Amino acid sequence: MKEISRRILGFGFISAIISITFPAFAAPYPLIKCRFLGQKTTYKGKLYTCIKGKSNGKTVLMWDSGKVMSVPSASASHAATPTSSPTVSRTPVVVNKIEIPIAKTSEVPGGSTKSFTAKNRYGESATYILARNSNGLTAMSAICTHQGCVVALSAAGLLCPCHNALFDSKNGEVLRGPAAYPLDRLEVREAGGVIYITD
Repeated sequence: MKEISRRILGFGFISAIISITFPAFAAPYPLIKCRFLGQKTTYKGKLYTCIKGKSNGKTVLMWDSGKVMSVPSASASHAATPTSSPTVSRTPVVVNKIEIPIAKTSEVPGGSTKSFTAKNRYGESATYILARNSNGLTAMSAICTHQGCVVALSAAGLLCPCHNALFDSKNGEVLRGPAAYPLDRLEVREAGGVIYITD
């Protein structure tokens, strides 16, 4: 009994030292930045999804509260009892949208859908889809809303190479799952023979 008590006490002491010395180990939310809507990551036994929110009147991307991932237990008698954790405020990533010149007007003729790459608001290379039809010009993010893979143009529409989700190439609507949401639509305008998107 003494041996077990010493082990428990030793483990508690080591855990306390680690969380004081390395506070990142005690962080309640994923340490990576939430960069795009629908992005998923696992952290400390939970599955987190990147969602939109508001902070001081600005649109922000932040992690949701996370879903506990089920772990099969050896027997019902060893099931852990839930413990309440203190509420910790998290600092959301503020999203400052920018206008990006994406293509020349002549590059997207009527009845066509084209894919373009440009630097996004984070300064990283991103893929966007432009479609022109009788309803006008539509701009969409090429990020699949299922798990964040980049969709590509195919004969059937906009196809996700990761899990085969399919989106309408004219408007980004879901044609086939597992994606449940359409591609994100972006503000778009044309001026002086140039197409601009806001992202």
